[in-house]
Amino acid sequence: MAASESNRAIARAAAAAFGGRPTVTRFYDDDERNAVDVLEVPDSPAGGVTSYATLGLSDHPLELDGEEYPARVEILGACDSSVEFFANVVSTAAFCVVNDKWFCAPGAVFPEVVRMYAPESPLPHLFFVSPFLWGDDPGTLELPDKTVAWLMVVPISDSERDYLDANGPDALEALFEEKQIDLFDLTRPPVV
Repeated sequence: MAASESNRAIARAAAAAFGGRPTVTRFYDDDERNAVDVLEVPDSPAGGVTSYATLGLSDHPLELDGEEYPARVEILGACDSSVEFFANVVSTAAFCVVNDKWFCAPGAVFPEVVRMYAPESPLPHLFFVSPFLWGDDPGTLELPDKTVAWLMVVPISDSERDYLDANGPDALEALFEEKQIDLFDLTRPPVV
């Protein structure tokens, strides 16, 4: 299936933000009814780190309380390049939106997504934040058929999720900044 002009624009925006030479892999859900592509660029935003972006998630509406949300979303992430399954993590998060109608916005948590691929990881959940690893890019895209926002996933622990629930997303992000966590390490110790 050929990508739409809008999806090509999304791919160009992600590739430009990441720099380097992108590759794209198509992932299917368990029933092979839906597909999402994941663009990846090694050594971005730093050596030994790979950046990821969904392509095509924005073809599916976000739903909030049974109503279609006006913006669409694509998911970004970055992980140590030695982690071979992180593209699967990103695509699974996309399928949670497509198939299960999970709503993602800054501060949202998708539980247990990392654990599906790394049962022993101390960071089983995905926390959604506004992207910051690649400077101001990629920015929100106003395309002819949709508005596309970008959200970045950060793997978090059970205790960090509890802290988030008690104190809010801004407090957790501030704690991460204060502790200078290694965002790319799926085995990092929790900060709380």
